[in-house]
Amino acid sequence: MTTHLSPGMVALVAFGLVFASLGCLAILLFVLRALSVRSLKGARAPEQGGLDPDTLAVIAAAAYATLGAPIRIHRVHAHADEADESWGQAGRMDIMVSHQVGPK
Repeated sequence: MTTHLSPGMVALVAFGLVFASLGCLAILLFVLRALSVRSLKGARAPEQGGLDPDTLAVIAAAAYATLGAPIRIHRVHAHADEADESWGQAGRMDIMVSHQVGPK
């Protein structure tokens, strides 16, 4: 015996499956987020980026001279990524191109 589903019933089943899948995905994401937050709470704060105490003293002195009040350095992050330089090169290139004089 074959049963034929009406188009409305097929659409209802399809939408039900899609929303059930989305609900399962949302639950999975919430669980993964809760696990990552829990693991980060137990992690220690990173070290001072491998900077020597003299460099930290210079940074603190510069901040004190600028602000005129004692400061406390909580974290220092030194960027040593070569990709950061590419943004500067792109900016300089934009400026040079905008100042070019050519035939109009």
